[in-house]
Amino acid sequence: MSLPRFILLACFPIKIQQHPSPPILKKPLNRQNQENPSPQITKKGHKSPLNYAIKSLLLGLIACIYNYKEYVHPKVMLLIYCFYIYLSLDMGLAMFAALARAFLRLELEPQFDDPYLSTSLQDFWGRRWNLMVSSILRPTVYDPVRSFSSRLIGRKWAIATGILATFMVSGLMHELILFYFKPEKPTWEITCFFLLHGVCLVVETSLRKAFKGKFWLPPVVSRPLAVAFLVITSTWLFFPPLLSTDIDIRLRKESIALIEFVKDVRNRL
Repeated sequence: MSLPRFILLACFPIKIQQHPSPPILKKPLNRQNQENPSPQITKKGHKSPLNYAIKSLLLGLIACIYNYKEYVHPKVMLLIYCFYIYLSLDMGLAMFAALARAFLRLELEPQFDDPYLSTSLQDFWGRRWNLMVSSILRPTVYDPVRSFSSRLIGRKWAIATGILATFMVSGLMHELILFYFKPEKPTWEITCFFLLHGVCLVVETSLRKAFKGKFWLPPVVSRPLAVAFLVITSTWLFFPPLLSTDIDIRLRKESIALIEFVKDVRNRL
């Protein structure tokens, strides 16, 4: 690997896509894997241009609504922010991936895998949302905490401890980012959000093991329940402190600046 390529990979939250081996691709799906597929099975190729065109239109529509936010109910705006954050991150990272393919001739791991199709919290946090961060937190927080705790409290409770420690670290990381934007005494709402999800994830995994996959809600039921839980808890605990920093305004400006930068690069080529 050349030095410039190594520097780019080290400085940005990107990861080279590792193509799965044929045996993994041919692995049959059982009932549990169909409802919560493994990362190798769910990994997809590049989304179609139509997919990004629709997301671009939705992002533009949200930008138009934002100009009239004083006429929109605050609760509705919080819901709109949920979609705005996801679309902004997804489109921005997709642009970086396109640039990497164009200049570095590399295929990058996807950062998101249609999180709105999540069938559970485990599916959302482990397989669909911010996959780069998940791949970092697992070896740096979850695995060491679980390994150490298993010697003291046994494997069963060590898994729960590892999950809670991972979500605690994630919450503190977000609190630090929030403090960077607005250096005030933290309200700890975001940390509570991640701890709540950590506790619920522990309960979910415990129930899954207790029933051994014999009883589980079908995706047509579990999917809207999972998404509803994510949206409700996000608008309750996650977005209020985040929006108090005017990060939505900054993100909107940075999104426009990124689009203009890409247009400028395209015109120069």
